[in-house]
Amino acid sequence: MSLIPRYISISKAVEDAIQIGRLKPGWVLTEEPLARHFNTSRTTIRKALSALHDANKITRFDGRGFLVGSDSSVNPHRGSIERALFDATSNGSVPRAVSNPDQILPVLREELIRALPFGPLQISEAKLTEQFSVSRSVVRDMLSQLRNSGIVQKNERSKWVLPVLTASDVRNHYQLRILLEPVALAESGPLLADAQIELALASLANLNGQKAEPSSEEISELENALHVRALAGCTNDHLLKTLQKSRLVLAINEMFRLILGRSPDGKRLIQEHLVIYEALARKDFRTACELLAIHLSGASERTSKRLQTLSVLQPPALPEYLSPGALTIS
Repeated sequence: MSLIPRYISISKAVEDAIQIGRLKPGWVLTEEPLARHFNTSRTTIRKALSALHDANKITRFDGRGFLVGSDSSVNPHRGSIERALFDATSNGSVPRAVSNPDQILPVLREELIRALPFGPLQISEAKLTEQFSVSRSVVRDMLSQLRNSGIVQKNERSKWVLPVLTASDVRNHYQLRILLEPVALAESGPLLADAQIELALASLANLNGQKAEPSSEEISELENALHVRALAGCTNDHLLKTLQKSRLVLAINEMFRLILGRSPDGKRLIQEHLVIYEALARKDFRTACELLAIHLSGASERTSKRLQTLSVLQPPALPEYLSPGALTIS
């Protein structure tokens, strides 16, 4: 997945504002308000301003920052960049440069999942900020979302880490899930909306009818629907937090699909999910919980075998924000 560099999207937003006259000649552009407005680093804004300068859209002058236009002799005008770029009366033709965690997060997630078999690894917030040209707060928000999926964790020093996974870890995580997910489903199942169950059944029936194996994205969506969203109605926060940490094993199967380019046993997984949702649709919650435990038991064996396959692969070139280290998870 390719990304448009952040500084380019920002320079384009400013250039468009200049072209339609919202930023007039003589307007002063400085790093700090632009960084705050676009929720990014000064380094990224510096690159955006440099690109605009190279394109002759702004010019240097005897003062801090740049002037809009190519004439450095005009009187400088200092005003609200927020109002200039995105006034409430604007016709919407000036685009906001996306503060793009939605675009960046899938890329970051995939890079981290690909690195999982080769942990433990430390994650540098500073280098992530630099690599993706976003603010530290955006980086922390993305890592927090990945923590909810169990992919990243914090160590005893509150540093972000990509944990190591062993066969023993997989067994232990699945033991917890086999014990706790049926308990969570017993409470959340009766609270599930009929529409949510019907939507899941329709999606499973559609995938089951396809000749081709389901894609990685389709399998990931099925897993999240059953093991995350369907359990969200459970009111035991301690139980849900324990399950959250154990979702890391879901990433092994996603990693397997990413690295090897296929979705093994996709049809079997669909069938196992299908019978669980059919029981939920009948309001037979006891059977649904029993079937969930059986599904997780089989998934434990399959996941352990996949981890063994991945462990013999050559480690990839790691992104700069990852570095090896012996890590203790709190």
